[in-house]
Amino acid sequence: MNKLPPLTALRAFEATARLLSFTAAAEELHVTQSAVSRQVRALEAHLQHALFVRLTRRIELTPQGQSYYQDVRQAFDQICEAGNRLNRRRTRASLSLAVLPGVAALWLMPRLETFWRDNKHIDVRIVVATDAADFRPGQIDMAIQVGVLPGTRSKGLPLGRRMAVDWHGLRADPLFPDALVALCHDRLWRRHPVRSIDDLSRHALIHTAIRPQAWHDWLSEHGARLASNQARIECSQYAMALQAAMNGEGIALAPSVLADSFDPERRLRRLFDGPTPSAGQYYLLTPADRYDAAPVRRFREWLLGQAQASSA
Repeated sequence: MNKLPPLTALRAFEATARLLSFTAAAEELHVTQSAVSRQVRALEAHLQHALFVRLTRRIELTPQGQSYYQDVRQAFDQICEAGNRLNRRRTRASLSLAVLPGVAALWLMPRLETFWRDNKHIDVRIVVATDAADFRPGQIDMAIQVGVLPGTRSKGLPLGRRMAVDWHGLRADPLFPDALVALCHDRLWRRHPVRSIDDLSRHALIHTAIRPQAWHDWLSEHGARLASNQARIECSQYAMALQAAMNGEGIALAPSVLADSFDPERRLRRLFDGPTPSAGQYYLLTPADRYDAAPVRRFREWLLGQAQASSA
């Protein structure tokens, strides 16, 4: 930093080099011509290089002066752009949202374009996560989770999931019910129809890592057990499980809201009596101290509207 020339000298040099006139530079900088000349000479002494050739009625840049001017001009441009970026960031809002993988891929991402179209000033950072939501400062602003609220009891398939690391000061807005539906492709059903729970033994059951006990719990709810020799396919996410079902590889068990988003044309056959409710539902979790922040409020209003339309 000690080797940096004074900023006033750099400004005087840049204006003089650009205008090739001490007089014009002085007028632009609102100082006297002699002040500009002194600043330029001080810069030349600092650099130990002549920057201008001083002729009778005009000045010219020396080769060293021309090269130095290009570098100084570029540096000034970068400083101006840094200020512009800072101002642009100040006029934009942002929020971060943690989302379960299946909800992100199948439900949220296909809809986000409608939010961005009407809210171009809000940046949304999507974080795909399977763990309980962590709202420590600097982490996330909101989270979409599925589970049971603390202190509530409800009947249905067990979930065994913790939605939040710490519930202190959290607000939960319900989005849509959590219910599992068994699905398979028509061509698979035509080969081996599934009219009863016993018919499942003739097919591979598609399991999903985020809810590994789903088939066990679903069968228990229907008074059956998962056979030890039952053929199975393991998938890490619901998008993969539903695609495997679409490929005719087996029978998938997935939340109905995700199945409807993946397969709006109902190419997959819904088996038995429809979805089986779980003990929980999907929620939008938000810390109370961020609940009324403008971008958070705007995104929540949009998200709840999308959830209502999806449930309808």
